[in-house]
Amino acid sequence: MISPEDRFWVVAEAIRGNVHRGYIIDWDQRRWYAVCGPKSLLPPEEEKEVDDDGILISTDAGDDPTLIPYYPRYSDTPSLHDCSTIRLSELTELDRLGPGVDLMSYVDEAVTRKVVFKYSMIVQWMQQIWNELHLVKSFRHPNLVPFDRVVVDDVESRVLGFTTTYIPGGTLGQKRDRVFRFEWLQQLTAVVDYLNLELGVVHQDVAPRNLLISPTTDEIQLFDFDRAAPITRAALPWNDVTGVIFTLYEIMTEDSHLCEVEGPYTPDMPPPSPLLEGCSEAGKPIYNTGVSRRRSDALKQKKNVIWERPPQQQSNCRR
Repeated sequence: MISPEDRFWVVAEAIRGNVHRGYIIDWDQRRWYAVCGPKSLLPPEEEKEVDDDGILISTDAGDDPTLIPYYPRYSDTPSLHDCSTIRLSELTELDRLGPGVDLMSYVDEAVTRKVVFKYSMIVQWMQQIWNELHLVKSFRHPNLVPFDRVVVDDVESRVLGFTTTYIPGGTLGQKRDRVFRFEWLQQLTAVVDYLNLELGVVHQDVAPRNLLISPTTDEIQLFDFDRAAPITRAALPWNDVTGVIFTLYEIMTEDSHLCEVEGPYTPDMPPPSPLLEGCSEAGKPIYNTGVSRRRSDALKQKKNVIWERPPQQQSNCRR
């Protein structure tokens, strides 16, 4: 089950005049919603419940403002032709583990196997899933969660995502009462050396929440490579050596506040000032707080910024 704090994600927001509109994804139901209401009820950058005066635009699945990602056809991806595939219809959903991560099962030679299915239902994450798929399928290390299959759709065999072996028991971040063994630290440093020094890959998110213990081998297993990058393009604050140090610190002290430290403070941008359009008969100023949607209206507002290139004078020079 997806935790309540991870279930909803605000994709975009827009304010036009006094109307605040937000587009929200419900990862549990895989639904998009458009929520619209006055700024007094839906103030930006503030948590507030919508009461009866708020309007939920999307009440029918057919009205969802859903963006359809383009998934590449398996036939057009020769880099994946050495991988086993499975159709989406062959997977049975057991649980939602997180946004775009489901616990599934399928039958293989009369044996039911549990796997973790990772996919993207939004365009913004497709490149991450694609990169992670190619990384995970190439790994050969006992302390990395094994790759399973490429998942394709049933109509055109488009690549939707991939599955990995399901490791039960929860992460080290979830099972804080588990005694951490020194050999697990040795295994973690060994797998980081394998990634950094042999493959030139930086995980960039080594943390207790991304570490499992295999019940069959009793060894540590690292997963979740959606932030991984070549070592030449890695972000310095996210290097794996620092990740190992803070992982050990968090496990030993159960102090995770360092993961919540915010970066440098940046003041919020002030709201846009209304444009003075003129004065009423009584001499009171009239302000325009709306958004100009037509060029003719925008040109009337002398103080507005018009992002329009002026006519270019032709040169008489011959070349």
